[in-house]
Amino acid sequence: MEGAWQPEALRTRRLEQLRATMDDYIEKNIAQVEGNLPVFFGHVATTLDRTFPDLDDRSYDDFIDATTLTLLNATREIPTPEFLEKILRHAMGNKRRRRGRATLDVVAGLKLIDTGNYHQAVEYLARYRNYDGRVNAAIAYSYYAQSRATNRKPDLRPDDTELRAREEMLTLCRSHVPLDRLGVFDRKDARLNLIFWFMLDLAFTWFPGEPELYRIGILRAKQEADIERRQLLLAQATERFPDDMRFLAGAFNVHMEQRNGSDAAAVVKQMMQQYPEAHEPIYFGLKLAILGLQPASYASFRKLAILKQFPRHLLLMLDAVLEVMCNRKTESYLCFEEAKKASAARDYYITTLEYTLRDFIEGDDDRAKRARSVFFTSIDQYCMHILKIGED
Repeated sequence: MEGAWQPEALRTRRLEQLRATMDDYIEKNIAQVEGNLPVFFGHVATTLDRTFPDLDDRSYDDFIDATTLTLLNATREIPTPEFLEKILRHAMGNKRRRRGRATLDVVAGLKLIDTGNYHQAVEYLARYRNYDGRVNAAIAYSYYAQSRATNRKPDLRPDDTELRAREEMLTLCRSHVPLDRLGVFDRKDARLNLIFWFMLDLAFTWFPGEPELYRIGILRAKQEADIERRQLLLAQATERFPDDMRFLAGAFNVHMEQRNGSDAAAVVKQMMQQYPEAHEPIYFGLKLAILGLQPASYASFRKLAILKQFPRHLLLMLDAVLEVMCNRKTESYLCFEEAKKASAARDYYITTLEYTLRDFIEGDDDRAKRARSVFFTSIDQYCMHILKIGED
């Protein structure tokens, strides 16, 4: 029935199917589309309204943005500024939220880069410097490409445009801007992402002693779910900056995600050598012992935690977690009772944990398995917060 509620996954799949159909039409009929833009964008808007009458404004506008991206990529001739503005004007006119056009301007900037019009590309892209760090990289690429076009000998000193490209990458690594605010470019193979990685690799050679470049790369790799690139960057970062806790903690987390206990243990050892007074290596050691079901190792790290004055209620919670992960129900209950006594001021959280523990103790196998995972994850996040681990 038209307008009936649909599961989010089903709606997303239907949107993707419509997206693919629209892309195919554009690529096969680009001449007709270019020749009558008002009719084409009107058709897109009408199709969206008819097919998805309850579509939220953001998803609606994202569809228009993605359509414009496909259209500009399919254009066979070098677009003039007038033609670009004409396309963007019609696209904006059919969006529901007719304020701000960051995505469309970036799309236009990328098209200008691809056609070699770097100067004008910067004019479009510079409006969104620090809006999304990938735009900064695209601006840097525009300057660098201009430099390569006029200065083809690699042994020459960098000219003014290359220096501007370097300055742009330094601005990126020092500004701590987000890297994921332009959703239409979320695909790993999107042009904006390819430019970002090209410029980041180049910046590593320009500024080998700049750790923020690695931080940016590791963050973007995580956003793209690119585990191989993330591992590579973390390995390079921990080798180049062995005393930087951010990279050590990141390496530990990646090894844990990959269930690589031996490498995670090596990182903990390195942490203890570099930061003997810090909480991180001791807590990560406790966590590794719990997940590895190693009570003896847990006891060793627990002694260190007492010496470092870890909060008592926190250690009692971790004792309960160890028993839960070892699937010892009676022992987990007894440990949790001790944690409750030490956590009288935290009744709201303890009550929630108690319900979860009850599911582990009294539930069937599937329910107990889910409860065990929730119990561990919740207390892990709580401990990280209390110990201020991972907080800037």
